[in-house]
Amino acid sequence: MMKRLLAITAVTAFLTGCASVPEDGGISRVTEIYSAQIKDEVVLPGFDSDAPTPDALKQILAKPLGLEEAEQLSLQLNPAVRSRLAVVGLAEADYAQAARMENPGISFERFSSEEYSASAIFDLGGIFLMPLKRRIEKQRLERSRFEAAISVMDHVAQTRTTWLNAVSAKQSTALLERSLLSAETSNTLARQMSALGHSSAIDAVNSETFLAQMRDNVTRARQSETAAREKLVRQLGLWGESARALKVPESLPPLPKTPMEIPFVEREAIDRRLDVQLAKANLESMASNLKLSRRNPFLSAIEFGPVLEAADGERERGYELELRLPIFDTGAVKNRRNRILLEQAQADAEVIAITAASQAREAMSAYRGNWSIANNMQNVVLPLRKRLTDEKMLEYNGMLISVFDLLSDVRAAAQTEISYVNAVRDFWIADTALQQAMTGAGMEGGFMPGGGSGTAPEESAGH
Repeated sequence: MMKRLLAITAVTAFLTGCASVPEDGGISRVTEIYSAQIKDEVVLPGFDSDAPTPDALKQILAKPLGLEEAEQLSLQLNPAVRSRLAVVGLAEADYAQAARMENPGISFERFSSEEYSASAIFDLGGIFLMPLKRRIEKQRLERSRFEAAISVMDHVAQTRTTWLNAVSAKQSTALLERSLLSAETSNTLARQMSALGHSSAIDAVNSETFLAQMRDNVTRARQSETAAREKLVRQLGLWGESARALKVPESLPPLPKTPMEIPFVEREAIDRRLDVQLAKANLESMASNLKLSRRNPFLSAIEFGPVLEAADGERERGYELELRLPIFDTGAVKNRRNRILLEQAQADAEVIAITAASQAREAMSAYRGNWSIANNMQNVVLPLRKRLTDEKMLEYNGMLISVFDLLSDVRAAAQTEISYVNAVRDFWIADTALQQAMTGAGMEGGFMPGGGSGTAPEESAGH
């Protein structure tokens, strides 16, 4: 009997010695999950991965930064991404640790030169519980991978939104600056006409007031552009010369000719969203926790080992078996607690499924609505606005309206163009939100099922 138990212990020790943490900290599995969601390949940063060299980064930033380049740079350079991915490495370490036995204990007692007792104690209960502990840690590891993938998706979505805001701010500023040039030209003409007596002093004052307001608007737009650009700098993780070298495109991407169609948006969201899959994994983990807590009081304190005693010149060999009797604490409270956690996880999974379906419908509606608004402005409002501006110019050339009336039309035209830029920006932000709603990245502030802990039940020490 003793030889058989010692053999089992030796084999277990050998097998547990093979468990280790992957060199990449488990990032490759997160990359697979992320790539499967976005249907594209991506390189996530590990702690040993190399960021772009200064020369490579300088070459990338030598031209206006595109959206895809911004996404990849934010993953490679922003240290917040590496911090979020570190949780996977920690879970990998816990999973590897769960496959290792507790270190054996050695006891030695000496009574005289001829009398002593020596024993070695192995955590036998830990061997019996090891498969279940490994299963629990593997479930926690799988959850951490999904959480990391969701976190990365949220970061990319934030990068997209920040890039869109920076580009739209630059485009809006350029439109206001162009309007300011027209206003300055018209104001110069107004001064000349007023000096020659061809217009009233009121028209001249109105022109000057309008020009001052336009200059203030341009100053505010430049401040907004700088703030949006610096926010993008922070999101990308740039600093120093790289931050100063960043350039964004002059205009937003064009609208697609037709909006995207997703016939069964609710079903696809529930099938694809990572938070739904995470809720399922959490439910399985809570069930395993309940199973472990039921076995723990009986198996966690079983210790076994050989004993050697010497007295009066004689030696005796045997073995020692120790166990803790679950008399005062039978584990009923912990069982009840884990049962409640399981019921909580079931309720949370239902909440997430309901939320996923609702958010998918809402995001799809916002996507189509914003496309309709931007498309209407592009094909209807802007052409009408241009026609109105042309008519105003004809009236001005025919001396039917004043310079101030022409300046008012310039301001109205600029505001219409800026509204169109904002509409295009809102569409692409809605497109990003729809992708989030379909993948479950960063929704509702990162709601975590079961409190987000996923912690295994407390276990009694083996020694």
